[in-house]
Amino acid sequence: DARSEARIIDLLISDEEWEARRKAWSPPPLRTTQGTLFKYVQCVATASEGCVTDEVGSGSAAGIVEASPKTPAVAELEAKIAALEEELSKQKA
Repeated sequence: DARSEARIIDLLISDEEWEARRKAWSPPPLRTTQGTLFKYVQCVATASEGCVTDEVGSGSAAGIVEASPKTPAVAELEAKIAALEEELSKQKA
């Protein structure tokens, strides 16, 4: 039974069957074994870790973000945000 609005799939099997399936499962082989895509697959972190390819931090997403230098685009965006916040605070005063 699939309910997309709730993002749930109900599987009506016993706990023993579920455990047997979990133990028997193995990840599929990688679709590539060489080249840039293979390097990416080997190095990229998960989405929950920020999908960072060059981990220079502590391994956590926060540590990686803290240790990684800002790109020029991020620095420019932060400067624009600071300028807008300053302008807004002057308007309120």
